Amino acid sequence: MEIRYLQRLALALGVAAIFAASCGGDSSVFPEDAIAIRVSNDIGLGQERLLIGVATVDGSRLGSPEEPVSFEVAPVDEPAATQSVAATFTWILEDVTGLYRAELDFDRAGVWQVTVKPDGGAALDPVLFNVAAEPFAPALGAMAPAAPTPTLDDFAIEQLTTDDEPDLDFYKISLEDSIASAMPTVLVFSTPAYCQTAACGPLLDTVKRVAPSHADVNFIHVEVYTGLTDPDFVPDEAHLAPAAGEEWYRLISEPWVFVIDQAGRIAARFEGVMDASELTEVLTKISL
Repeated sequence: MEIRYLQRLALALGVAAIFAASCGGDSSVFPEDAIAIRVSNDIGLGQERLLIGVATVDGSRLGSPEEPVSFEVAPVDEPAATQSVAATFTWILEDVTGLYRAELDFDRAGVWQVTVKPDGGAALDPVLFNVAAEPFAPALGAMAPAAPTPTLDDFAIEQLTTDDEPDLDFYKISLEDSIASAMPTVLVFSTPAYCQTAACGPLLDTVKRVAPSHADVNFIHVEVYTGLTDPDFVPDEAHLAPAAGEEWYRLISEPWVFVIDQAGRIAARFEGVMDASELTEVLTKISL
């Protein structure tokens, strides 16, 4: 893998670790020391999904569906080009911790800022984030890389996932074969046991709940790491799953969900957290 890729991966995981460490707390009011935390790591031009967490400086997590906020987003060098959009709160762990999300259109690369404005409350300090000319992971509308991924044909389930309650159907077909089949595919990259953000298990569980309602879709889980049952296994770069690496999906954070349509194009990309309704909406749209 390229040094540039590894540097961005290390930066993303560092931010994710800080975010995960801030989880906890059940405040129902944003106090004066509340801060916004940029969670999205891979944003490119076009329509993208921005994730923001809210916490106190001592690490207590804030936010809930009953505490609505809006995002004011603009390029740093052109604050007049502000987009204002209502954000939606999405649980990572139900009734425990979650994030605010919003879909936005980014028309230029560079440094942007987002200001979180609670309804009826004072705005939080702006947070900076970068918009790249091209995201690292496959962009919306791009052809999905048809990576060969491991299946139960060649490996025991313990070698394929750290999920405590795996759905075996998620390991029956490789991504390469699924794309070739011209069926829609939901591809999940997550590592429930070694997640940097504590979101991998819950995100995979969300996809597992949606799957039974979509028999015409292939669902595939790719564990972020390989060699899970090796005596010397550690969750490090040397054990990164090839599909997640530089040659294929170029992930600089985890978890991720990609929805791939019948033509093999990326129909949706979800970083970090995802509500079941978001996935269902995309699957319904591409099945029409």
